[in-house]
Amino acid sequence: VLARFYDLKWGKRLVLRLCGFTLAKTHFMTTIIEKTSDYLTTDELKRLNRYFQKEQNYQMALLIEFGFRTLLRYSDISRFTWESVLNKDELVLNEKKTGKKRSIKLGAVLKSLLLEYYKLIHEPELQSTIFTYSLRHTNRLLQLGSRFVGIRRKRVSTHSLRKSGARFLYEENHRSEDVFLKISMILNHSSTQVSRRYLGITKEEISDVFNGFDFVL
Repeated sequence: VLARFYDLKWGKRLVLRLCGFTLAKTHFMTTIIEKTSDYLTTDELKRLNRYFQKEQNYQMALLIEFGFRTLLRYSDISRFTWESVLNKDELVLNEKKTGKKRSIKLGAVLKSLLLEYYKLIHEPELQSTIFTYSLRHTNRLLQLGSRFVGIRRKRVSTHSLRKSGARFLYEENHRSEDVFLKISMILNHSSTQVSRRYLGITKEEISDVFNGFDFVL
C-alpha cells in the first residue's frame, strides 16, 4: 500500500508524514508509560522476582533486581552486554533519552546477583545483550506476573522498577530532603516538583511535615 502511494505525485510526502507520525506516537507512548507507571513495595518486588524464578525466566528475575538497583530506563538497560557488567565496579553509559553521561556504582549485592544469574542462564556469550525482550513484551510479562502474585490496582511496567528504586531510597533515608535532592539529580529531572510527582509523594505526606510543630515553645 505504501509503495502505491509512493508512486503518486504527493506520495513521498505522505510516507514521510506517516513515518514522522509513527516516531511521534512512539515517543508519546513512552512518555505516557513513564508518567502512569506505579512504584512497587519491596515486598511486591520480591513476590514478582520469585514468580519469574519459579517460571525459570531468569532474564525477567534479573531485570527486577537490575532496574530497581540502578534506577535506569529500560531503553538504557536493554543495551548492556554481559561483558560490560560482570566483575565491574561501576557502569558507564550515555543515557539514550537525555544524552547525558552517567556513572553508576555497582554494589556488592548486585555484582553477586549478576554472576549468579549469568550462571543460571548457562553462561551466554559475553558480547550478547543481557535483556533481549522488546519493551512491549517485557511490560506484558511484568503485568501478567503482577496479576499472578496478587498485585492489584497498580499500573506495572519497566518504569515501575526505576520508580520503586527511587522511592525505596527516599523512604530508607527517612525522607531526607538532602537525599531527595540527590535522587532528583540522579533521575535527571527538570525540577524537584517533577521528582515529587514521580516518587508519588502525596499532599498528605507533605502536610505531615508540619506535624513537627505540634509543641508549645
